[in-house]
Amino acid sequence: MMHRRSFLAASAALIVARPARAFAAPQRIVAIGGAMTEIVFALGEGTKVVAVDTTSLYPWRAVAPLPKVGYLRQLSVEGILSTKPDLILADVDAGPKDVLDQLQSMGAPVAHFHAAHTVESVAPKIRFVGEAIGHKAEAETMVEGYSTDLKAIETTVAGLTQKPKVLFLIAVGPSGLRGAGDGTAAGEMIGRAGGTNSFAGVEGYKPVSPEASLAANPDYLLMMKQTVDEIGGINAVAMLPALAKLSAAKEKQIVALDGNYMLNFGPRTAHAIRDLAAAIHPDANLPALPERPWTTT
Repeated sequence: MMHRRSFLAASAALIVARPARAFAAPQRIVAIGGAMTEIVFALGEGTKVVAVDTTSLYPWRAVAPLPKVGYLRQLSVEGILSTKPDLILADVDAGPKDVLDQLQSMGAPVAHFHAAHTVESVAPKIRFVGEAIGHKAEAETMVEGYSTDLKAIETTVAGLTQKPKVLFLIAVGPSGLRGAGDGTAAGEMIGRAGGTNSFAGVEGYKPVSPEASLAANPDYLLMMKQTVDEIGGINAVAMLPALAKLSAAKEKQIVALDGNYMLNFGPRTAHAIRDLAAAIHPDANLPALPERPWTTT
């Protein structure tokens, strides 16, 4: 294990929620959380990323071969330190807390972003990463583009008169259904896209009984594309006994979006909102958001 002394020069004020760059720009970055990884690559410092967590999947070709330090909620001190980082960028979900606390107590250069997953947290997150890696100006340019795109889609969604009911299912399998209630990333996205969360009134991700799903009577089922692919596609999802009685299943009104794209709350979030809004408002005239460098990698 690396000793405390070897970290002190690089750590400085990178320990809590707001990074400060008093030393040379980092050369060995560990990015923990898909949005953190996306932002680093979008700011042009992807070649300095030496390891990521298993939720970091974009940009696909660049990230796939990188060493993995584990799932972002199940990190280990040894796994991270073995990569010899001079900056550890961690999103709000990173943990467990005692691992991050131990890294910080050793003087490891941890920059931990603390704001919850919301649309409003994206701009501060971009600025946070930009400051940590020495790209404040580039981060501001990214924030401007993101904010312009977000405003465009929010203005259009605000004018929609219909708010279809949407049930997001994070898990569908032998153990039953698990849906997204209040305070979840999926719930936030449904509201931003002009939908009504069918599982509102329940906090967090909770089991959904077949009876509850029928009572919710969603107009659309929303799932991660990864989950739909594992089940065998939209038709296979529609035929699942736990869902088959729902009108959304009968009418194949099942929306599948990439999980990282939809739930990471990174620089592609405005585009993800637009795509979700288009899926649940098929007759709406939604603006086509421009391609950005961080959406075309």
